[in-house]
Amino acid sequence: MQNNNKNKPVEAVEIDEEKEFSQQDITPFLLNMKQIYQHGVSHSKNKSRVDLLLAIHNSHYVVEQIIRERARNMNFKGQLHELGFDKIFNWVNKRKPTQYYSRLIELNKIRNDAEHLNLIHNSDDVKFYVNIVEDFLKWSYQNYFQKDYESLKFEDLITDKEIRDRMIKASEFIKNKDFKSATEQMYSALGIFKSRFFAFFADPKLWNAQIGEFRLTTILADLTLKIFLANDTDTLRKLTILPTTYELKEGQVMINWNVPYAVLQNEEETRKDYDSILNIIITYQDRFIVTP
Repeated sequence: MQNNNKNKPVEAVEIDEEKEFSQQDITPFLLNMKQIYQHGVSHSKNKSRVDLLLAIHNSHYVVEQIIRERARNMNFKGQLHELGFDKIFNWVNKRKPTQYYSRLIELNKIRNDAEHLNLIHNSDDVKFYVNIVEDFLKWSYQNYFQKDYESLKFEDLITDKEIRDRMIKASEFIKNKDFKSATEQMYSALGIFKSRFFAFFADPKLWNAQIGEFRLTTILADLTLKIFLANDTDTLRKLTILPTTYELKEGQVMINWNVPYAVLQNEEETRKDYDSILNIIITYQDRFIVTP
């Protein structure tokens, strides 16, 4: 007997019962959305078609991911991943009226026009919707996840307190336009991070072994670091400019590092360098045992 329902599209009908919101830590997801949105903000400051397209894309992307994350805690008939954004957003909005719902539906159309029809709105329009998305994120973080958007800091993901404190200070200096102090703090944080990395790879038992004038423990740690980061040349380059060596001081082997940096001159390049260092620390801190 032929199954007439085989090729029917999945029908998704909302069930009245709503699951209790999961208490799992949602912070990494929210921080990721915040970071993607901030990249969109950066693109919106330029007027090229590519930048405006990326500003629209990033802004819409975070809205859709937030709404889908919220919808995961509702019961539906059918598969959530097979449902369109408009339908999911409509159901979420019915449960709890969403701030700027109509404007965000407009943003969805603007995104579709840009990505499928190559129709990109002007700079002023794009900035308008990018700002709408920021207000939505602040509202949704609090109303959906009981998190304060402003207080969520990427630095909170850093597990090493000394490194975290220096990066927070660097960020504050950037806000106050003290780029010299910011540069000092963020590169000293990177130096400490490399010393942790270096200590993990080095073997103090080889302290007395030397090849020529170089200690074997330093050579092996440096070589291992280069092998470990062979596929991440940007990170390797940034760590390589921080010379790291072992030194015997008061009977203990100490790790020394230098920060041969040039002071950055403006907020944009300082923030870009800061974000790069922050990304290195967050990406690699769990790859080795921290031994402060």
